[in-house]
Amino acid sequence: MRKPGWLSRVTLDWSRFEEASRVSREIVQELAANRPVLRAIVLEAAANGQLRTLAEKHGELNYIVLCDDLDRGLRMRLHRFSKGLEDIPHNHRFSFSSAILGGSYVHTMFELNRGDDDAAGEAAWRLDQPVGTFTGGKVKEIRLVGLTTVLTTTQAVGSSYSMHHQAVHKTAMPETDAFSLFVRGPTQMPCALQLEPEKRTYRWKFGREHEAADVISGRAMSPGEYQRFVGSLEAAAII
Repeated sequence: MRKPGWLSRVTLDWSRFEEASRVSREIVQELAANRPVLRAIVLEAAANGQLRTLAEKHGELNYIVLCDDLDRGLRMRLHRFSKGLEDIPHNHRFSFSSAILGGSYVHTMFELNRGDDDAAGEAAWRLDQPVGTFTGGKVKEIRLVGLTTVLTTTQAVGSSYSMHHQAVHKTAMPETDAFSLFVRGPTQMPCALQLEPEKRTYRWKFGREHEAADVISGRAMSPGEYQRFVGSLEAAAII
C-alpha cells in the first residue's frame, strides 16, 4: 500500500490559521485511523535518504520525518515521547496539528504575563541562553514577569488538536510512552521561546539555520537508531 495520492495534492496556507488547522487535523486524523497506509508512509520514508537526514533524537523525544513539502505548507513527523518526559513550557516557530497514535500525555496551556498591568512591579524573568545554542546575531530580551496556567487536559488515542505558533504549552508523559502524528507548517518566527518557571528564566530555541554544526550532528539518528525507532513503532502496534 502506497502513500495516498490526496496527500501530494494538499496545500496549506497557515496565514489562514483556522482553515489550515482544520485541514491538517483532517490529515492526521485520517492517517491515525488508517494504520496500513500510515505504515506504508513510514516504510517509504525509511527508504528516502533525504527524509532520513531530518530525523532527530532529543533524549526522551525522538521523531522521524514522513513528508517534507513546506513549499506546500506541510512537513509531517511521527514522534515518540518516552515515559517520564515532562517538557518545559514553550511555543514553536511554526503552527501545527497533532493526533495521538498511542499512549497518552498531559497537555497544559499557558498565558504569558508581560508585566503590562498590575503585575508591572514584579521582577522580570532573566534571559539564560546556553552557550553554543545559536550562531550569528544577538538573542532578544523580552519583558516577562509570570506564567499562568490556562488549561490542563489529557490527550489520549484518537484525540487531536492544533496549535498556533505563538501559543505556549507543555506535555508530560507520567504513565506511558506516547506516539503522535504531527503536521507542521513553515517557520513563522526565527526562534521559539522556552521557559523555566522555577528559575524564572527563559531562553530561545533556534532552527537549524542558526545552530552550530556540532549541535545539529549531535541530534542526528544513526542508521541503527533509525531502524530501532521504526521497530519500536511496530512493537507498540503504531504501524
